[in-house]
Amino acid sequence: MPVQQKQNIKGFTLLELLVIVAIISVLAGIGFPQFNKWQRDREIRVQAEKITNLFTTATTQVERGAYPYVRIEFATTSPGQIIVKGITQDLLSKKINGPTDPACSVADFTNASNYQVDEIASHTLNDKTYIPTLAPKAGQTSVGSGGAICFSKGGKYFKQHGSADLQGNIGFDNNTSAPTNNYVTVCHLSSSKCDAVSKSFDDDYPTYLVRYSRFGLITKYKWNIKTLDWSSQ
Repeated sequence: MPVQQKQNIKGFTLLELLVIVAIISVLAGIGFPQFNKWQRDREIRVQAEKITNLFTTATTQVERGAYPYVRIEFATTSPGQIIVKGITQDLLSKKINGPTDPACSVADFTNASNYQVDEIASHTLNDKTYIPTLAPKAGQTSVGSGGAICFSKGGKYFKQHGSADLQGNIGFDNNTSAPTNNYVTVCHLSSSKCDAVSKSFDDDYPTYLVRYSRFGLITKYKWNIKTLDWSSQ
């Protein structure tokens, strides 16, 4: 009858288990803050992408001729809502032939008899977490409620209304010779700093920016804390 060899089975000692637990705790302590920061970056990036998509939708409708005049409105509703509206050629012609040119006001995008105003797209922000800012004041963030940007083909009736026209100019790519206020800053609500003019941002919370031009060029940027400038995404 074959003799079964005895196996030399050895378990972990208490000291070894304590060392393993300590190593895991250290790794978790290092990795968790980085994961937290990555998650915050992803959340803000998603919101910036949604806002970028709204701008792209608006300018695409103009270029296709579907709506010759389009307005992106940062509504005063809560939670924060961004609404894209367009008007028909008949209504735009009526505005142009009126006493004053279209001014990107609420009145320009109000339904009138026999004239059509359509909601093209919208996005509701989680205002407990995200805040699109226009016109930062005194080092604090100011929600762009009531601000609006309007686009027309060729940029002839491009307008900024309300707080969209009040914020300060900034330069891009370390170029201060051609500053502009054609942008929307997207910050985390917990950020203590969110001022694109003074370049004052909270390092713990990533900041994105959506830049637009009168001719419909839309670019997304992220604040680079190493170069202290905006990096296109």
